[in-house]
This record gives sequence, C-alpha cells and structure tokens, in this order.
Amino acid sequence: MAVAGRRERMRVQMSAEVRAAARHIISSKGTENLTLAAIARRVGVTSAALYHHFEGGLPEIVYQVAEDIVDDLVQDLQFAADSYPEDNFAIRMIEPVRALRTWAITHQPEFNLLFGTPSAAAGGAHGELTSAWVRRLAAVWGPIFVQLWTERRFPVLVEDEMDPRLRQQMLDYRADTGVDLPPGAMVVMLSCWRSLYGQIALEVFGHFAPLFSDQEPMFELLMQELVRGMGLGDQYQPPTREPC
Repeated sequence: MAVAGRRERMRVQMSAEVRAAARHIISSKGTENLTLAAIARRVGVTSAALYHHFEGGLPEIVYQVAEDIVDDLVQDLQFAADSYPEDNFAIRMIEPVRALRTWAITHQPEFNLLFGTPSAAAGGAHGELTSAWVRRLAAVWGPIFVQLWTERRFPVLVEDEMDPRLRQQMLDYRADTGVDLPPGAMVVMLSCWRSLYGQIALEVFGHFAPLFSDQEPMFELLMQELVRGMGLGDQYQPPTREPC
C-alpha cells in the first residue's frame, strides 16, 4: 500500500511539473513553440517518458494545461462578479469582462490558445477544449443573466418570430450549458458576449494599433451601450482608478 501511495504521489507530482513546464513555454514563447522535446528538457526527462503520464501525447498535455488556465481565469472572473451586490446586475456583468480584458492583454499567448486560431499542438483536442471553456465561462455570466431575467425583464426577440435555426441553437446551448433562459434572452446574452469578445480580440491582436493607443474608452462605451440596452444604464459605473 505504501509503495502504491508513493507511486501515486510521484505520478501527481510529475503531471503537475509537466503541465507547469508546458504552461511556461506557452506563456513565454507561444503555443507554436510547444513540443514534447521542449517540455521534456524543462522537466528533465525524455520525450518518451512523457507518454507514461500523458498517453495522448502533446494534445493531451495542451488540453490539461488549457484546463489549468481556464480554472485560474474563471476563478478571477467569478471573484470580480461576486465583489458586488447581487442586485447590481450591470456591474456584476461588467467587472468580469474588465478582468477578462486585462487578463487577455497581459496573457496574450494563453488568450490565443483558448480563443485564437486552433493550435497544431492541440491537435484534435482543440474542439473539445473550446467547448469546455465555453461552458465554464457560461457559468460566470449565465446566473447573472438568469437572475436579471427573473427580476427585470429586458427586451428580446419574440420566440415565434425567430429564425428556427437560431431558436434551435439557443435551445441546444441552454441544454449544453444549463443556463436556464428562454431563446430570446439567450440571444441577448450571447450577442453581448460576441460584441465584447470581438472588441477584446481586436485589441489583443493589435488590429487597431497604432491608430488607437488607448482602447479602453471604446471598450467602456461598448459596455455602456450593452447594459443600457437591457435597461441597466443607471447601474453602470466607470472603472476604479488606482491612486497615483
């Protein structure tokens, strides 16, 4: 039993070291430079030895590293939302988005892994990886939208007038994520996410540079417009500035 316990501890330790090494390479050099050989060198083992712990090879390592990244990110986003009263819907939606923008700007390689072009290193795991973080992010904003819909209805598309394909996709999304909203309200939530993600991606990937050196005002304007559309304009608060 003692031998089995020691082996399990060694297995867990090696798994953590491999994931930490892979994450370091991703953050410092980008996913495109992540290889089994590079990870093995950093951990101090052979490439072949990695298969004893990750039978799926590099794609499995990338998937588990992405899970670690999402765990940390979701924890930060949830903390940002939970720092405000439950009845302040606008700021509970806005603060996690601000946190996401800050994280994306300061962690571009990790952002690219989760949100950017599919990585060759991830292989066939990329589709599953994407589905996993979509569900996790839905768990941050979804409950806020559900509570808002319950207490303060906002304008939505009439379900009977929706394109049947759109309606079905919203129903599928609800079944997959557990966010209990009617299709019209789900469209609003996902439209907000699409707009904000697009703004963040444009900034992170430098599509507006150098025309706009400071894109925060445009970002804040977009958030004001979105919460105003849900009747929450009075709850908007500008970002808090740290004292100089």
